[in-house]
Amino acid sequence: MKKLHNVKNIWQQSQKITQEFSQQYILLNREDKQLTLKEKTVLLLCKQAEARVEHLTSLQPEEKEGMIAVIETEKIKAKLHFTPEKIIVKDDYIKGKLKLLNSPQLESNSIVYRYLIAGWQTFLGNKIPHQVLPKDIKVEQNKIYYSLPKDKIELLKPFWAVFQDDSALLTTLREKELTITSSVAFNRDNFKVQDLL
Repeated sequence: MKKLHNVKNIWQQSQKITQEFSQQYILLNREDKQLTLKEKTVLLLCKQAEARVEHLTSLQPEEKEGMIAVIETEKIKAKLHFTPEKIIVKDDYIKGKLKLLNSPQLESNSIVYRYLIAGWQTFLGNKIPHQVLPKDIKVEQNKIYYSLPKDKIELLKPFWAVFQDDSALLTTLREKELTITSSVAFNRDNFKVQDLL
């Protein structure tokens, strides 16, 4: 009888740990087909992105909505305030849409680049010419459309096992929490938290 009581205590403790973890890091809601990444998880993913993405010096969730990314090259520093809106999961790639919440801010210590930035802002109205973008990225007004191979996005690998191919994922990032709503049911049993680390 004592062993049964010990098993019951262990089970209750594991339930408590799981509940505490989900409250602090991730919430899975199968009925609403939602996955919510809490602030701690979003910050962890941001830090991993900073370490893995070339020229990305800072990525932080903004207090109210979206994220702020700082990208630096030799001569130019760009600050982007955006929010993810939609992701479509395909067999070996993803397509997505980001919304720019503010116009990109560009800075440079080089006087030549400052003149180029001023010209770009004045004559092009902050619009990015399509010919300077990679072939899988398109900008239309305040929307950025992209298509990327799954194997190039190792950071999101834990999520590919959760969402089925051809899933449409609507995303909102508010108050430092990312909520992903899937068009189809997802398999939460395939989600492995340790893959995020």
